[in-house]
Amino acid sequence: MRIQRILLVALMLVQGLCFAQKNVKPIHIEMNDRKYMFFKFPTDINYADMGSQDLMAEKCLGKVLKLKAEIPYFDKTNLSVVTTDGKYYSFIVEYNPNPSYIAVDMANVKDSIISKDVIKSTEIEVSDIHTTHIILPSQVGDIAIGHEEVISEKAEDIDNIVKVKSVVDENEEFFETSITVVTVDGNIYPMVVNYAKNPKEMSISFSDGGNALFRGVNVNDENMKKMSEWIIRKGQYINDLGREDYKMIFQLYSVFTDQDIIAFYLHAKNSSKIDYSIDFVKAYIADKKEEKKTAMQEEEIYPIYSYYSGDNKVIHGKSGMDIVIFYKKFTIPKKRILYFELFEENGGRHIKFTAPNKTIINAEVMQKLD
Repeated sequence: MRIQRILLVALMLVQGLCFAQKNVKPIHIEMNDRKYMFFKFPTDINYADMGSQDLMAEKCLGKVLKLKAEIPYFDKTNLSVVTTDGKYYSFIVEYNPNPSYIAVDMANVKDSIISKDVIKSTEIEVSDIHTTHIILPSQVGDIAIGHEEVISEKAEDIDNIVKVKSVVDENEEFFETSITVVTVDGNIYPMVVNYAKNPKEMSISFSDGGNALFRGVNVNDENMKKMSEWIIRKGQYINDLGREDYKMIFQLYSVFTDQDIIAFYLHAKNSSKIDYSIDFVKAYIADKKEEKKTAMQEEEIYPIYSYYSGDNKVIHGKSGMDIVIFYKKFTIPKKRILYFELFEENGGRHIKFTAPNKTIINAEVMQKLD
């Protein structure tokens, strides 16, 4: 009887080992020293260990793990991860100078990582003379720069905008690298970074509205929607600020302020028969135009909230649209001026006009709304 019990226990141990072996089949991954690799697990990470001291593994915001090689080349090694639900993950890690992905959602990964598990990367360009801004849909929790040729930080007093810049110029060698932003809600935004003296896009938005999240602003979207409707009903009192081009008129109708915010009422009119799809409205402060050509250092101002009177931001032919944009209150330094620019989606009809500092100083005070 004792021998039978021993045999039964041995059989159970063997079965348990076999079962464990099925659950720890290693997943092959590739990485290098110029790009961070990010993994998002279904539950919080309890334990993570790299098999080699040449690689690092660091937990980020509970469910997210970031990995990176400390040296340019390394020998094949392993990574072990345990999550709080008791699941054990095993990885084989190999060097690759150009890995095919830099972020993975592990929710549905079985024996290997396939295309549907990969979090798609966005390609961006950075410069040493321009700043690239990245707008996220929620508050930034972590920023990981793949290599020291790039610097990055959160925009001052703004929770969801990241500034990125190159520390090398066009005459120095710049190797492709990465920047990855993780927001506090656990979402991962991986970006592959290359150098360009004049980047094609200097504002990359992952947010549908493209609005900034400011600290210390005491209004919400519903309040600002009501304010927008009130401002439009009040009508136009500024008649001399705007621009007409491409059979489009883009002008400033009024400016209102309330406590820590300022709202600009803009109007766009399409006199052509071709619909105008608005991509975005950009506001920035820059030097006034001078006789000699100089590089204008732009200081972009990010909206708290944007209101468009038309559906889908399309200005149909022979029609117009009201636009009210809210910003955290600001003023303009001497020798500088405020620019508004309207961008057409997938088109070239971009229209720009300027507004002097007195436009802001003379802003009307908004009445209390019920």
